[in-house]
Amino acid sequence: MSSDSERLAHAGDYVLGLLDDDARAEAEREMERDPEFAETVRRLAERMSSLDHTAKPAEVPAGMWGEILGKISTLRQDQNEASPPEQSAANQNSATQAPPWRKLALAASLAAAFGLGYAGGFVMKATPEPVVLVVLQTPDNTTGAVFEAFADNSVKIIPLADFEVPQDKIMQVWTLYDTAVGPVSLGTLSSAEVTTLKGQALPVPATDQLYEITLEPRPGSPTGKPTGPILVKGFAKRPAG
Repeated sequence: MSSDSERLAHAGDYVLGLLDDDARAEAEREMERDPEFAETVRRLAERMSSLDHTAKPAEVPAGMWGEILGKISTLRQDQNEASPPEQSAANQNSATQAPPWRKLALAASLAAAFGLGYAGGFVMKATPEPVVLVVLQTPDNTTGAVFEAFADNSVKIIPLADFEVPQDKIMQVWTLYDTAVGPVSLGTLSSAEVTTLKGQALPVPATDQLYEITLEPRPGSPTGKPTGPILVKGFAKRPAG
């Protein structure tokens, strides 16, 4: 894998069942070759399982399922009517990929199961797009968390590691947008659960902006700056697309 973000994205495709048979088999071979990729898959699968049991289902607007089914039918009909040219090796590989209607159906199922904001392009509730994404690494260079930072000063935190937090400690989230200002606290976490924090008014998150989580005395850093060990840290990147 060429980068942590690509490794995480590929692991997500595997866990969510978005890969065709050949790509899935290749991902499983990759897990045998790359222990870090295998660990990312394991942690993401555990985290998704946790979400499956704890997320509240989103309210589905009336008529949305009918629209989705209609769109699925159209996609399937378009595939049946298409007459592909003589298949080369590349075309054969493409033909084995999961058809769009299956991905659309899976997206709809995930929307119902996890309370996602969009399913196949149908808006279920107002869901802003993150300005930057952050893959945060532990000191031993494994992926420990993913952040989505938004323009409204909120940050969605998706832990991928089970951090041990003593009773007299708390996890504190920081960002460094200006070295002259120094690290700024975005809030605290008592446990490794999917959480959205809304911090003070700050400039819009930028590429390569530092984010980190440190372990601090309860109820938070006594100095207003990081004082404890760094659990994870990473630098912001713009979402692809």
